[in-house]
Amino acid sequence: MSQTTSWINIAGHLYKVVQLADGTVQVDGQRIPADIRTLSAGVLSILLTLPDGTTRSFRCIADSGDEPAVLIGGQRIPYTVADPRSLRAVSATAGESGPRPLKAPMPGRIVRVLVAPGEVVTAGQGCVVIEAMKMQNELKAARAGTITRLNATVGETVAAGTTLLIIE
Repeated sequence: MSQTTSWINIAGHLYKVVQLADGTVQVDGQRIPADIRTLSAGVLSILLTLPDGTTRSFRCIADSGDEPAVLIGGQRIPYTVADPRSLRAVSATAGESGPRPLKAPMPGRIVRVLVAPGEVVTAGQGCVVIEAMKMQNELKAARAGTITRLNATVGETVAAGTTLLIIE
């Protein structure tokens, strides 16, 4: 296996991430031992051994919204991957205008709806709480805007990818 280099933009900070053949990951030049495994489609298990010797475990779930994001510990983290050889890297970060759906990242049951139609929300504000596998996950707004459509009802069971609300 050869090494793979990616540039990942998270919250305006560009990280250089290199996956090395020996199973380690290098982030901005710092080598981190990592065990990354696919559990199912769109779900990764990541074990990182930090420089102080402690191990951190993450379960990353790909968000199926319009913009790439992962859910880690119930927190939605939008990101973009920049590949200097690809024109898609430019368009992936373009524009914050237009409707943005908030979709269920996994099947589950809606336990709380924290917003109402017409409500103005801020980026990162909690909107809906879904219970899946006995864990509650708060789904947050990817950007500021107004809730123009709300499809989430407390007690409803939803499939992965179901649009719960639209933010414009």
